[in-house]
Order: sequence, then structure tokens, then C-alpha cells
Amino acid sequence: MSIKETCHCGSVEFTLQNDPMMHFACHCSDCQKLWGNSFFGYAYSTDDISITGEVKKYSFEGGSGNQLHFVFCPECGSKIHSQPDLIEGMIYVPCGMLKEHYEYEPKVEIFSANKAPCFAQLKATAESYEHNGTIERISELLENLEQR
Repeated sequence: MSIKETCHCGSVEFTLQNDPMMHFACHCSDCQKLWGNSFFGYAYSTDDISITGEVKKYSFEGGSGNQLHFVFCPECGSKIHSQPDLIEGMIYVPCGMLKEHYEYEPKVEIFSANKAPCFAQLKATAESYEHNGTIERISELLENLEQR
């Protein structure tokens, strides 16, 4: 399966191969600042995406102490994906970018201790971690990657 999408203004086009390996929500303070609230997204392998058009990258040190990189359109500011150094070979695509293709059903919720009080337990969430759940997520993502 191949999905083709664009940023808001259409200057950046990206294609994704395969279905996402995971639907998840992150409630960390960095996501809340960068997204205006929690991050809701999909996990993909870096091999699953190809991008055409000019993009910019913003990098910072995340809560794990590792770098997190945001790839975005310099014209409209749409974030195409983020890429954590913590989990090499992974990218996170915002669920809003793919709403025409998938019904967002998060299975994992991280930094739940930091989520806004107005958010109840997410309906589809199978696992919720008060921290980043890195060990658990890496195991699940690697298992999904091996199944491709």
C-alpha cells in the first residue's frame, strides 16, 4: 500500500509505504509546546517515507537526553514527521496528515502523568505509561518491523 500526501500549502509532497507500525499518543511537555497539546501520531520506518520539495529541520534534546528532529515545510510550517535518535530508523507522522487514509486508534499512550486533565483514558489505548515507555515501545516496534 502506498499513500501520497502533501503539507498544507502543497510545497512538500511525501509518500509512505506500508501501514503504520503503531498508533500512539505522547503527552510530554515538549509535545505540548510543539503541538499546542499532546501529539497523536503513527510510527513508521524511515525506509517507508520519501519526500519531495524543500524541507527544514528543527532539532532539540528531548526528555530522553537524545536528539529529536522535526522535518517541516518552510512555507506553511506543517510538520511532516519527527525522528528520534533514541529509536534509530523510526519516524513519527502526525495523525492529522493521514486522516483521509486511517482511523486513528492509539494503542500506546506515553507520559500519561503529564496529559491535560480534560483528556480521559483514550478509548483504544491498550497500554499507558507515566514515563516514555521506551523499552516497551522499542520491543513492540522491532517486532512490527520484523513482520514487514
